[in-house]
Amino acid sequence: MFVHQEQLEHLLSPRDYHDAEVYQRERDALFLPGWHFLATKSELPQHGDFLTRDVLGEPLVVRNHQGQLHAYLNVCAHRHCRLTSEPRGHDEHFRCQYHGWEYQCDGRTAKIPDARCFRPFDRENARLVKFRTATWGDMTFVSLTDNGPSLEEYLGQMADQGNHWLAPPHRFTRMWEWDYAANWKIVVENTLESYHISCLHQKTLGRPPLEEHCEHLLEERYTTFHVPETFGWVSTIQNLLVRSLGGTVTNVYTHHHAHPHLWFIGMDVMRLVQMVLPTSPTTCRHRVWLYTLDGTRQNPWAWVVRPLLRWLVVRTARQILLEDAPIFPRVQRGLEASRMPGVIGTREERLYVFQKYVREVVSR
Repeated sequence: MFVHQEQLEHLLSPRDYHDAEVYQRERDALFLPGWHFLATKSELPQHGDFLTRDVLGEPLVVRNHQGQLHAYLNVCAHRHCRLTSEPRGHDEHFRCQYHGWEYQCDGRTAKIPDARCFRPFDRENARLVKFRTATWGDMTFVSLTDNGPSLEEYLGQMADQGNHWLAPPHRFTRMWEWDYAANWKIVVENTLESYHISCLHQKTLGRPPLEEHCEHLLEERYTTFHVPETFGWVSTIQNLLVRSLGGTVTNVYTHHHAHPHLWFIGMDVMRLVQMVLPTSPTTCRHRVWLYTLDGTRQNPWAWVVRPLLRWLVVRTARQILLEDAPIFPRVQRGLEASRMPGVIGTREERLYVFQKYVREVVSR
């Protein structure tokens, strides 16, 4: 059952979805103190592996150093060149692409070509900017400030589940990234309600779940949605595949949203982690990491089932995500023209809690 039994007030105005001043306040109050998912250990398995990411306009390089992922501003301390322009690669020496300056794990210089040119050298003030990182299962998060909440505080109810939720028998399978001509809150709000399913996901998901099957947990810092997986014969086949791999059948769909911009989806066959970051008042970047059930069994039947299940999950997850994408810029254009306050139904009550959190944090 839903917690609320009457319609709710739309707490954010249309202006909050396109105004430059509002965007700056949200960036400072919501995102700078927060945690942002950067990469999985599976993406950077070897010492010296690296990849580059943009977070809130900051160019970052994420690097594996002796099995731990560290995040740095992707700018050399020498003459401000990007350390690397490659999206990913391998460099055991952590070397700048311009003059070959090399760096240690803590950001201090390790080797400088023709170093005598720089005597006397101030090593402490010629070092990389390094950001605070924390791990959650297979995932590494970054915070752009040193004085915000811990990752455990930020994740809320999900904090104690990292070591088994994103761990064997699930394995990292795919990462997607899309840019939308829409305010970041539009993407978040879409995932917090099932009301749109019958219009946008008729072929893949069918109808929204009945109220009596839904369980909503509403907290200030997060909301969670549980519902039984009821897909008829599809569920029967899914359960057969899960059991054949040695997985556990629960037939429960879980959706956890950690305010403001992280959400986690769990089913017996997969785990999905999503994050949206604002790139301007009317644009955003959506990143998705997919983990699929790998199972524990090693036999000829499991060897057949495993890639088949992985293919089905990847195909279905991507299709559902792409069914949502075209609506975001249409909502954005409507908000920019709207003169109405809006209204929120009981099925959308998680959206109401999200809007309340945004309004309260930004106005502090």
